[in-house]
Amino acid sequence: MPRKQSDALPRDKLLTLYQRLTLAGGKHFQADIARDLGCSPQTVSRLIAVIERHLGKDAEIESGLEERRRFYRLRSKAQAHALGFSFEEVHFLAVCRDLAAPHLPQGVAERIDRTLTSLALQLAESQGHRAARDPVLGIRPKGFIDYAPHLPTIARLRMAIERRQVCRVIYKATGRGQAQPYRYAPGRILAMSGTLYAEGYRLEEGSLLKDRPTTFSLHRIIDVTPTGEYFSFDAGDEDARSFGLVWHQPKRIRIRIASEAADYVRDRIWSDDQLIEDHPDGSITLSVTTTSERELNTWVRGFGDLAMIVDPL
Repeated sequence: MPRKQSDALPRDKLLTLYQRLTLAGGKHFQADIARDLGCSPQTVSRLIAVIERHLGKDAEIESGLEERRRFYRLRSKAQAHALGFSFEEVHFLAVCRDLAAPHLPQGVAERIDRTLTSLALQLAESQGHRAARDPVLGIRPKGFIDYAPHLPTIARLRMAIERRQVCRVIYKATGRGQAQPYRYAPGRILAMSGTLYAEGYRLEEGSLLKDRPTTFSLHRIIDVTPTGEYFSFDAGDEDARSFGLVWHQPKRIRIRIASEAADYVRDRIWSDDQLIEDHPDGSITLSVTTTSERELNTWVRGFGDLAMIVDPL
């Protein structure tokens, strides 16, 4: 006849507690342990002390109070120093992965999954395995761009950005029949509405000084070739975030928003220097700086008759 849990020998309780600490990450509350082992909280404290004495220098048992409840948690000193991650940070990385996954090539997403799984396992986080494998957040895009064929372009742009290399970019703009060459200083790669963009400056032939801000849709870049020249300015030096991508010089625009959409607009940041004026009828006037007037017009039209551009300032 099997022994009841409350009748378990001290060594059985010790092994059960050790397994619980090492295989299940997170906080283990003293009252829960005492209940499951069928012993007193004082016995749990003594068992914890025994385990801690035998862990050695590479691990320790953290003890603390949460809402007046004593908890214990196993922490690995060696892994903390080697990895630089905590359990919570792995979960945050998994959330970022979930948000980005719909826009990543399948091979890249799979490599990220494997890396997160490895981190979670090394941190002895049992729930981290689920966080790395099963997305807790998701996006259902209406349409997406397959960036797998453009990975070489992304790699060359990243290297050029890091080294401040001047590039020759062959680009086919929307509605254009033929691609055009540009002398280009790339500053950064941005993601917006499921699309990747390269932001930087166009350069005059023979010049290493920035001429005009230029944004390219990454999937429309036919080729990127470093010229062997280097620029010294910051090609991603936009100090204030404006509405939209950088297509032209900043413009100040005022938009009247009806009361039905006022809370939605008020809850979000549309440009770093935005101003919101409240009106007695519940409507608002939003003043923003935009570097993409066409994009702003499209956004306003999306509200139907609930929004209209008052005037440029």
